[in-house]
Amino acid sequence: MKITKKENVFDGHYLGVVNKHFKTDIGQEGFWETIERKNVYNKGAVVIVALTKKRELILERNWRFPPESFVIQFPAGLTDKKGESEEETARRELLEETGYLAEKLIPIISVPLCPALTSTRATHFFAPDVEFTGNTMRDATEKIEVLKVPLEELDYFLLNLPEDTELDIRVLGILRILEKKQLL
Repeated sequence: MKITKKENVFDGHYLGVVNKHFKTDIGQEGFWETIERKNVYNKGAVVIVALTKKRELILERNWRFPPESFVIQFPAGLTDKKGESEEETARRELLEETGYLAEKLIPIISVPLCPALTSTRATHFFAPDVEFTGNTMRDATEKIEVLKVPLEELDYFLLNLPEDTELDIRVLGILRILEKKQLL
């Protein structure tokens, strides 16, 4: 597969749509519509898997505009401040969204968020022993309910989500990786 041309077809405030023209290995030509973020640095996003000293997983019930519903996710955010490292972004976003402070961050994995649509990647961090400070500074567009789920109740919680709430399936994959790395 070879990209032969990139054509900007929409230029929004935060996103752009780009047609990536390609040629396959057997000579077939076509294009793929992709979304490119304009307001990010580094890989694009960070995700924080935070665990309290009482072994409670910090999750968010987060209103998301595209599906027009709440979604269970880990705290996360864009790397949208120039010069800020991914670790700094992770600490800032966790504190802003949940009020929890992470002293230690362990890099877990960096993965594409939606590889059929965008090149944005998310770097996942594990934050053990986070402490609640109560200081949140959410954006006006963020409607987030912070959930503390004891690890021993996690399976039940994920199989019995609150009404009008969906599960970001990446949660399950990241939890599995943390189990295999013996961090949970």
